[in-house]
Amino acid sequence: LAFELAHGVLRRERFLDHVLAPFAHRGLPKEAPLRSALRLGAYQLMFVGGMPAHAAVHETVDLVRSNKGFANALLRRVADCVELRPADPNHPTTQFPLSPTRSVLLPQPLPENEIERLGIVHSLPYFLLQRWTKDFGVEGLRQIAEAASAVPGVFLRAVGISRDELLAELTAAEVQCELCENPRQLLWTGGNSPFGSKAFAAGKFVVQDPTALAAAEAVPCKPGDTVVDLCAAPGTKTSLLAERVRPAGGAAGGMVHAFDIDSERSHLIHQNVVRLGLQEFVRIARSASQLPVADAVLADVPCSNSGVLGRRVEVRRRLTGTTISRLVIDQKRLLVQAINLCKPGGHVVYSTCSIDREENDGVVDAVLGTPGVPPCEVLSRHLTLPLAGKHDGGFYAVLRRALPASPGDG
Repeated sequence: LAFELAHGVLRRERFLDHVLAPFAHRGLPKEAPLRSALRLGAYQLMFVGGMPAHAAVHETVDLVRSNKGFANALLRRVADCVELRPADPNHPTTQFPLSPTRSVLLPQPLPENEIERLGIVHSLPYFLLQRWTKDFGVEGLRQIAEAASAVPGVFLRAVGISRDELLAELTAAEVQCELCENPRQLLWTGGNSPFGSKAFAAGKFVVQDPTALAAAEAVPCKPGDTVVDLCAAPGTKTSLLAERVRPAGGAAGGMVHAFDIDSERSHLIHQNVVRLGLQEFVRIARSASQLPVADAVLADVPCSNSGVLGRRVEVRRRLTGTTISRLVIDQKRLLVQAINLCKPGGHVVYSTCSIDREENDGVVDAVLGTPGVPPCEVLSRHLTLPLAGKHDGGFYAVLRRALPASPGDG
């Protein structure tokens, strides 16, 4: 519950303030603890199904050290706005659906302009709404915004066993799951937590969203290959690559060389591959200078996280209009590094969990047009917009480094 409240308040921060503000005649309090408590109370009243209103108000007022009367009165006004009936779709600015059977009658209307309205409802910075509208239109913006405020699914990728075997083990442990489109994956839907199961302790699955899995699967590698995972923490993609390069059918032993510039997060790579029993096929480099020339390189670079705002709820607070342009500088450098680590004829996969074109196609095109960068061919590009309840957003491009020209060429 604590996890959901903290994440939920950040997902809906602007909307919560929009509902609270009309009842605070002198404006919402500037004191961070009081303001946070009011948001927590309002979130429970509106978005936590089955939470009695009196309990939400009482527990929230208990958190407040001063101004208890103010907090109590304000939250009771919010509670009075919640109605046990569906919202009228003909009044989108004054009635907001909380569930199919509950709605809130807004004390101040939302903007008539749909883009501005989506920004408040889904607590998104206006500059992102402008970029997304330009790139994907209003329909695409709606999809992205709805995913940004939805609780993301927990997807489990089977490791070392089939998905059906994993499903049977989890079902026996009273963990409820559904089959996913990808034959490696399950979606956790209820029952016991999978992370307390014997299957988790035995390293039989790892958490990985379908979009992230697709980027890792796009790396062209086979048993016996040498692969570099350039920005590897926490090691989820590393583990999939390790499964694919380990010996099979008489092939020589393959190896994934994992590196992350954050030494503390590098410990997560070690923890993951040990739990999954893949440490024999992973070497964690302490510095980039230890990385070899490889058959394939994955550069899953740091980015704005604009495709995973439902999962990384704090991101919307730190993104500004200049964030992306600063990130692009490092993204270009990392892609050049990945190309230089790839042997001629080998492959590079550039991936992000961003849906911003400047970080995706823009970086690929800029790097391939840079003098001195080894020539590469773009084999494919894939952009996935986030879809609530289904998958995160992200991008990957598959490049092939050109072979040296033979003496007779030209």
